[in-house]
Amino acid sequence: MLYPNRIQAALLFDRPIADLEAIMRNFTRIEGMRSGAQFNLPEANPGRFYRLFEGAEELMVTFEYCDRPADAGLFRPALSSAFTGIATPDIRERIARCSSYILLEVTHGVLGGVEEDPKIAAMLAQIGREKSGATRAQFERRLAVLALMGRIAAEHAMPLAVHWTQSDMLLRGEIFDSLAAPGDMPGPLHIHPFLFGQGPAPDANPLVGIRTFGVRHWLGREIIVQPHALPWAANLEVIFAFCKVATMANGYVIPDGDTFGPEDRSLSYRVLHHDAGTVIGGGDPLDMPFYELVPLKHLAHGFTAPDHVPDANAFDDRAFPAAIMPEAQEDKMALANEWADKRKMAEGIGGRVEVRKEGLAPATPPPPAPTPPPAPAPMPGLRPQLRGPGARVFGRKGL
Repeated sequence: MLYPNRIQAALLFDRPIADLEAIMRNFTRIEGMRSGAQFNLPEANPGRFYRLFEGAEELMVTFEYCDRPADAGLFRPALSSAFTGIATPDIRERIARCSSYILLEVTHGVLGGVEEDPKIAAMLAQIGREKSGATRAQFERRLAVLALMGRIAAEHAMPLAVHWTQSDMLLRGEIFDSLAAPGDMPGPLHIHPFLFGQGPAPDANPLVGIRTFGVRHWLGREIIVQPHALPWAANLEVIFAFCKVATMANGYVIPDGDTFGPEDRSLSYRVLHHDAGTVIGGGDPLDMPFYELVPLKHLAHGFTAPDHVPDANAFDDRAFPAAIMPEAQEDKMALANEWADKRKMAEGIGGRVEVRKEGLAPATPPPPAPTPPPAPAPMPGLRPQLRGPGARVFGRKGL
């Protein structure tokens, strides 16, 4: 679902919390200074519940204190994620200690989260009423507001754990406070990497894949990386870079079959588009559309796939060797136009492209390969690489 309207966060505590009104008032003060928002208080139960409404944006926020343990069943999907245990190894013990919680919620529209009900949504669609908060800007506004609410609450009383429902993240309070700091979206708080895979072969590292939850809220699909010998954290960095290319100004989703990577050629990944119901990797049919990222090269980890086209096999898509082009003139024009269109997309985000052909002898000696770094470094962003029939294109401009 793109841009869900109703988003929540639950902060779990092992003690009574008497600061709800102070948290609410600090939020209105800080958000007012930050954005100029002016909130009314149409509903209040002192110390227990506060509903705020900002009329200019039709932004509704609620603070609710519940003096009882949270329903542990709601955390079952998040607890099934290996990432949850990696981020907070004692998360189950923290949940068991929970005796109270604060529930935070943000929606757009005077109806609030009521529009999330399928029956209500269908009725509103029949009468031609547009769904509230149905733009990316409004969605990211809700996420930013909710993050601020959570950080202010944590400043008053650090929670045992925070359940961020948009991505089903379940984290100890200190990690949440760090991830919720202002930054690019989607960020680490918004994309949950569900890890999966198989045991290692003898004398080998385990093969770990990633299936995301949260990317759908921006791109309408999730992302999958099949179990691989590369560290899952390295593949997760590439997932964030892929999302950056897709969501930045003038950005776009890398087309099916094309590849992308950074200017220094240290990485290369192919992108495949899969519809719901597709079977990949011998698993069950996909329950929704996915983008699959296939590692082709990762120099920091000494990996190069057999089907990676060498860097030396690149040529300018505006001065292509005649031998690689189709024989028919119409096919030649179609392929040249396809490359030109993709070049425009890449240049729209400050990138450029190279086309590569298997078995193509380089016209000039290839440049020396960069020396692999001793350890993975933070990735500043990836560039699109494109592919035409029988050739692959490699992005060359940094973001």
